[in-house]
Amino acid sequence: MARLTEFVCTTASLILLTSLPAPRSEMQSGMSPSDPSGKQQGKEVPQAKDRLRVHVNEVIVPVTVTDKSGELVLDLSKSDFHVLDGGAEQTIDRFDLAGDPLAVALVIETSSHIQVMARVIHGMGTVFSETVMALSGEAVVITYDSTVEVRQPFTQDHDAVEKVIAGLEFQAPERKLYDGMAKAVALLSTRPLSYRRIMLVVGESQDYSSEAKLREVVENAHLADITIYAIGPSSTTADLRGAPGEIPPLKIAKHAPTATVGPPGPDLAGRPQADLLTPAVWLLMRGTNEIKNHQLEVAAAATGGVHYRALRDETIRTALDRIGGELHAQYVLSYAPSIDPPLGFNEIKVTVSRPSLTLRARPGYYVSAAQ
Repeated sequence: MARLTEFVCTTASLILLTSLPAPRSEMQSGMSPSDPSGKQQGKEVPQAKDRLRVHVNEVIVPVTVTDKSGELVLDLSKSDFHVLDGGAEQTIDRFDLAGDPLAVALVIETSSHIQVMARVIHGMGTVFSETVMALSGEAVVITYDSTVEVRQPFTQDHDAVEKVIAGLEFQAPERKLYDGMAKAVALLSTRPLSYRRIMLVVGESQDYSSEAKLREVVENAHLADITIYAIGPSSTTADLRGAPGEIPPLKIAKHAPTATVGPPGPDLAGRPQADLLTPAVWLLMRGTNEIKNHQLEVAAAATGGVHYRALRDETIRTALDRIGGELHAQYVLSYAPSIDPPLGFNEIKVTVSRPSLTLRARPGYYVSAAQ
């Protein structure tokens, strides 16, 4: 009997790892099929674990579509969308408009470096519960500074979430951002597949003293079908001291591709917003941890989410409203790849046939080998 092991992959992809006998052409010549030792004429022959075939039977892609004014577009049909995987157009099997409930991991920085945002963060609980969790969503609250703590396990109780947020203190100097994100990935991975899994980080785009690595966090987020959103300053120096119209520096890594200023339009302060998709894909395809600045922006872009630079009460509320509105108005597409994709990161491209619209989706998905 074939043994099926189920994994969740990148863009919400579902991976089935099937242990099957190798085709005759893959067997070493002279090997007897009835030889249980796996040896023939003194030679080792690969066992079943070396003949695992990886099949991706479904890739799920949440897609956000906006018009020229930034308003969400909600009247598209399945025929308006096109998905390319490996350069080949795919047949869209499932088409839905945000029908699944949400599981949200709210990850909040509580270091002393972000004390300036304490009042704003304390007051964001109601907006978060009403616009992001809404009626059917559940949330877990995680904080990070010198340690990572789960302040509120998954719950649908809005009052409990709001109470935890209102009581947070900002004292320790460290910022274990990646460890906090890794914790969120681990907890979200336990939620049912019927939920769309969301990580929302409120804090600076800087990390100090984490054991986890950004690339690993983003890859695991892909494998667990998690979209990352973030709210907060890109860095203390750039955003706390920068002029209202100033574009923060886009120094990402020494060898990383340049992040261009362009789509998806101005941020909440009216400044041009960087297009970070190219460096995000670069990060996903490498095995190193080379992103040194704007980490949250790149992580969000790599999973199909977005980062909002926000410091003041009104911009935090606006960002939460936008994220909540988007999550409850996303198109969800799924398809079965026409050919088995290779191991590692596989890029996809989603387009919409109607002109003058802006589309945001995950740039691809991972295929993972059996462990």
